Amino acid sequence: MMSESSLVPSSIYIYEPNKGAAIFFAAAFAVSGVLHLWQCIYYKCFGITVLLPFYSVLLVAGFAVRAYGAFHYDDAQVYTASTLLIYLAPPVLELANFQILGRIFHFVPYFALMHPGRLLITFASLCVIVELLTALGVSYLANRDIADKLINLGDTVTRASLLVQIFIIATFFLMAGILHRACHIGGINSRKVIRPSVMAYLSMLLILARTIYRVVEHFSVPPPINGNVTGFDTSSLRPSLRYEWYFYVFEATPLLIALVLWNVWHPRHYLPEDHRTYLAQDGVTLLKGPGWKDSRSLTQTFFDPFASLTARGGHNKPFWENNGYTLKRRRATGRA
Repeated sequence: MMSESSLVPSSIYIYEPNKGAAIFFAAAFAVSGVLHLWQCIYYKCFGITVLLPFYSVLLVAGFAVRAYGAFHYDDAQVYTASTLLIYLAPPVLELANFQILGRIFHFVPYFALMHPGRLLITFASLCVIVELLTALGVSYLANRDIADKLINLGDTVTRASLLVQIFIIATFFLMAGILHRACHIGGINSRKVIRPSVMAYLSMLLILARTIYRVVEHFSVPPPINGNVTGFDTSSLRPSLRYEWYFYVFEATPLLIALVLWNVWHPRHYLPEDHRTYLAQDGVTLLKGPGWKDSRSLTQTFFDPFASLTARGGHNKPFWENNGYTLKRRRATGRA
């Protein structure tokens, strides 16, 4: 753990940043990101995992700038840039997990809570809001040279963005949980459904842990406005500001593991390339359907994404009800 004597008065970070750690994480995210790009090309799955390479690009840039900042720790602009890039990455992974959940909805359409395309559009809109709040909040919060009221505004806006992220993650768990239970009751226990669902759970859980860390940080005692700690009682600072290891344990590590999980258990190991291919109700047979259609207007789908006021997906009778297969229902208390 970093000692009190390690605090550096001229450092915008308060401490002297660890050069090796920043370089390691920049390299690790680069390796994982390049592998994800190769997997997108090899498996022809840009429609499923295109956001994962983009997520890694943000973090490679963020940690590369932080590594540069470790040698120039008095440069406020470098600090702001690295902080902003790292903060912008988690919502992208959240959206990537929703994209994968949408593909699972395509694969078991009879259990889909909403049109898979509308799922992505709805939560992409929320993630855009989060990114805008994050960009505004962090740019103010990380800039120690602006007026105090703007820094306070930045802290408030950043808190709002984190709370919206908590809502997005909670909604994911709710929707994925309902899907998982429906599969269990309906006798669908194929690893092609269960495995990517479990990986999405774990990925989101890691992002949740990181977000809770940031929520606790931002809702505790505010940091000093001035980055210069000369003459300041450093013991009054929150530990997560005084000790850099908090950042690497609760921010960098979960973000990396959440990305590597999808390298190892890639969605295309389980889900088909064509989104029209779906699992029949017997849990074994693969069929090719016409794909989801939604004849409603954009306004209708925006205000009613779950199609609760109309027939599901704009169909009078869903296409999977004409395939000759039926679900084998089991009691909710039955064995998996």
